[in-house]
Amino acid sequence: MSVVPMKKIGMVAHSSDFDRLIDWLADMGVVQISHCEGEPAETAKKIEGEIATIERAIAFLEQTIEKKPDNLKLSISELDELAGKYPLDKKLSEAEGLRKTIEDLASKKTSLQIAISSLQPYAPLPYKFEQLQGLDFVGIRMGFIPKVFETELEDFNHELCEKLIFNSDSNGFFTLFIYHLSTESNVEQFLDSTDFAEFHFGKHTGTPANELTELSSDISSVKTELEAKKAETQIMAEEVLPYLEALRGYRLLELARAKLEGYAEQTQSTLFLSGWIKDTDFTHLCESTLNKFDAVEIAEIAPGEGDVPPVALKNPPVIEAFEVITDLYGRPRAGMIDPTPFIAPFFPVFFGLCLTDAGYGLLLALFSGGILAFGKMGAGTRKFMRFILYSGLTTVIIGALAGGWFGIDLASMDNGVARALLSIKVFDPLGNAIEFFAASIFLGVIQVSVGFVLSGVIGFREGLNTALKARAVLLSMSWVAVTIGSGVFVANYLVPDAMAAVLPAGLGMLKFGAIGIVAFSLVLGVLGKRGLGAAIADGLGFDGLYGIVSLFGDLLSYARILALGLSTGVIAGVINIIAKELASMIPGVGIVFAALLVIVGHVAYTGLSALGAFVHPARLHFVEYFTRFYEAGGEPFEPLERKIEGVEIVE
Repeated sequence: MSVVPMKKIGMVAHSSDFDRLIDWLADMGVVQISHCEGEPAETAKKIEGEIATIERAIAFLEQTIEKKPDNLKLSISELDELAGKYPLDKKLSEAEGLRKTIEDLASKKTSLQIAISSLQPYAPLPYKFEQLQGLDFVGIRMGFIPKVFETELEDFNHELCEKLIFNSDSNGFFTLFIYHLSTESNVEQFLDSTDFAEFHFGKHTGTPANELTELSSDISSVKTELEAKKAETQIMAEEVLPYLEALRGYRLLELARAKLEGYAEQTQSTLFLSGWIKDTDFTHLCESTLNKFDAVEIAEIAPGEGDVPPVALKNPPVIEAFEVITDLYGRPRAGMIDPTPFIAPFFPVFFGLCLTDAGYGLLLALFSGGILAFGKMGAGTRKFMRFILYSGLTTVIIGALAGGWFGIDLASMDNGVARALLSIKVFDPLGNAIEFFAASIFLGVIQVSVGFVLSGVIGFREGLNTALKARAVLLSMSWVAVTIGSGVFVANYLVPDAMAAVLPAGLGMLKFGAIGIVAFSLVLGVLGKRGLGAAIADGLGFDGLYGIVSLFGDLLSYARILALGLSTGVIAGVINIIAKELASMIPGVGIVFAALLVIVGHVAYTGLSALGAFVHPARLHFVEYFTRFYEAGGEPFEPLERKIEGVEIVE
């Protein structure tokens, strides 16, 4: 319905016009070039390597500053000049040198810290390490024995072995054993039985205290040098990052051009490119290109076997915002309708019912509206902010009808504002929870019924013969009848008095709808040449009679609207109660803390509850709604555009 028709086009040009043609197409921004499979050209591989080096330098430099510098503002000609004159290789080499130096210093600092930590317990030892090594008839073992072996350590005694416990902590004992080599086996046996952890002298020669002094001096020097290098890197980052960002964007543009050159089929003097364009843009592109080039020809060509056009959507501005949900699930496959117009009436209502608080909706609307008015953002972010704005405004309306304003108990207040807000209150989610439950179920009935109607439309369009077209329509009608009947059946247990008059009709729709599902699947399936086995499976399987069981579960899934709608008001009220108690408990400053709690609490809970109000309706759309009629699988239409990341292009 709002999927834009696409044309496949071919472009033939003289080789000398390649760069100009690509620039022209990028300026037009209406053609998606078809990509060819295979290895990229050597030029593209080289540029990819350069981009990787630049990105590594950017990632390193960004770690050293709290806030990235603003992007450069350059014209295209100034950017071309910058790319030719800027000493990029030198700056990248300096950044890489700083990175390696900082990594080496950090590694050295860690090693020194480990050495100090391991040597610290041995500081009381009065001997030099060099005195304890290389003795002819004496063996020396020094290390740690766990506390669990304290008794064994005390009992150990040998006439040719001197035991010295020179330090201890809560975990055990640091011990020195000096023994004659003739008793080495006895000492070894004892040490093995006590989980002895030996201390290795390594390069240490002086006393532990002297060694620790030297290590402390070394680590102090390393820390000083490391801080100096980090400061140098920070200065470099603030100076160089804007240029690296701009040149990365420039190289990305060159990479895209190099890849396009690889996609082109070329002879000695001509080249051929193919791509996709919106049907409405084709004539304008042809006329504009004809006026711009003498040796370029653009024509519509037939799609090849297996060619699937990209998907572009076109919706009015209000509906377009809900393409966020469509894109989250996936663009429609070829031949499928755009679900966005059928999301727009439901999603903001579900969102608002999940919040049921006009105050929270107002905060969301003000937040998104402020960003739209003053923020700089891409098209995708702007679309999402409009989606939040419309959902927030819908929440204000629904919340006002539910009497929800930041969880405030308006009935306990006697003033004009409270009376005015109460005058527009229509229902109370907490006081009428069962009715709210029934309303949630009927919202599900409406949405699922719309899904079945759309499935009939799609089935009619895609039916291979008259019988299958009729089958799609009649099955769609049968499923709508079953859905309405199921909703009446469930609601009868919630609000029996309200359902008493329509219950017989609802049960009749449920019964005859089920009969229709089986009958139309069997009869029209066979007539439509689906085969008897497939027709029976359609009538009795998951998409037939058995599917009615899961339909009941799907309708009950809409109870999540009730659950979130009730929880928002309750938790908002709890925030107010806690704030009130806090104000009364602490005289004077209590009111300040209470005000802070109210502001921070409600703002934080607005974000948290809005997340739930987004996730759960999205789940209802994807699982209970889209499965009735929608199939994704299309690739978004992404025309070639002159986009240069990391730099603000000015005229």
